[in-house]
Amino acid sequence: MLGVFFPSFSNSYSLYGQIFLYILIFVIGVSVGANTGTLKRALKVLKKDVLLLPVFSIGGALFGGILGGIITGVPLKISLAVAAGLGWYSLAGPMLSLVSPMWGALAFLSNIGREILSFILIPFMKGKKGALIPMAMGGATAMDTTMPMITRFSGEEYVLGALYNGVILSMMVPILIGFILSF
Repeated sequence: MLGVFFPSFSNSYSLYGQIFLYILIFVIGVSVGANTGTLKRALKVLKKDVLLLPVFSIGGALFGGILGGIITGVPLKISLAVAAGLGWYSLAGPMLSLVSPMWGALAFLSNIGREILSFILIPFMKGKKGALIPMAMGGATAMDTTMPMITRFSGEEYVLGALYNGVILSMMVPILIGFILSF
C-alpha cells in the first residue's frame, strides 16, 4: 500500500520494514516497562514452559510438515523445509525458490496461511496453558505482527515471552531450512 504513494518504499522494503519493526518493538518495550506491575508479572511468567516454547514450536511445526507431506504427497524434504519457515513467509519463500519457484510459492503461501490462521484462532485459545498457545501458533511472528493479539488475549505479562519466542524462532528459520535442504 505504501508503495503506491511512495514508489521508493517498494524498492527499500527491507530498510523501512526494519525501521517499522524496531519502532514496534520499542513501543511494546515502553508499554511493558511503563507499568512496573506488568513487568514483575512478566518476569514471573518466564519460567521453564516459556523458555522451552521455541523447542516445542519447532517440534510441532516439523511434525506438521511431516504430516502435511504425507497427506499431500509433497516430498518429505520440501514439506519439512516449508514447515521450518515457522511463519516467516518473506524468508521461507525466497529460500525455497532457490530449489524451485513452485516450492518457494508453497512456502510463501503456507507460512502466510499460518499467520492468517493465527490471527483468526488466537482469540479462541483458552485453558491452563492457553496463554502459551498463541505464542506457538504465531511462530516467528510472535515478536511482531501477532504480538498485539497475544498481548490482548494472553495478557501483557506474556509480551516478553512472545518476544523471546519470536526472536529464537526467527534466528532458527534460516538455519533449519538450510540444514533440511542440504540433504
